[in-house]
Order: sequence, then structure tokens, then C-alpha cells
Amino acid sequence: MSPTSRLYDALSRYLSQCDIQWQDAHHRQTLCWMIIGIIQSQNVHLNGFGVYVTSRAQIAQSHQRRFRRWLSNRRIDVASAHHALVRQALLGWERERLYLSLDTTVVWNCFCII
Repeated sequence: MSPTSRLYDALSRYLSQCDIQWQDAHHRQTLCWMIIGIIQSQNVHLNGFGVYVTSRAQIAQSHQRRFRRWLSNRRIDVASAHHALVRQALLGWERERLYLSLDTTVVWNCFCII
């Protein structure tokens, strides 16, 4: 078993435990592959994720198209999924002190991304 598939299995189990109501099982699978792409490539650009995805797709553009469709899918409630993931991640930290660090970046002298 490759490290990628072990990571995929662990992420899939973790996402199954969260209170996210997926309209389709493929939505969770695609999120798993995007997370693996971010972890493995240490980058958030969609064009770098394809090498870490195990699928039948032959060209990188197929992976990029799949991820873009997922990100623009109106059937996926990103806010509630994010809240469920954060709740699940912080579940064991109830009595611990949590430090939050925010980093800002100004884009085009117009937008401030936190």
C-alpha cells in the first residue's frame, strides 16, 4: 500500500466522522484528493495536485477540471463543511489554550487576504 493511499484512507475515515452531509460520495473523495494534493505539494495551486491523485485520468487537465468543478459546485455547502471540520479538529482541545496566528497578504494593492 502506498503512502498516498494510506493518507487517502485516513482522510476518508476522518471526513466520514465529521458532521458533513455530502450530497454525493464523490464529493468527499474529491476533497480527500485535494487535501492530499495540498499536503504533498505544499502548495494550494490546483495544477500541482494532479501528480498525487490516483485515478484513471491520463492528463493533468482532467484533475484540474475535476477540482474546479468541485470548488464551484453549488450542491456543496463549503461553510458548513468548514465548520464541521474545525469542530472535529478542535474536539479534544476543550481545556487547552489555543493560540491563533493570522497572516495577511495584500493582493494588487486592493484586497487583503487573511
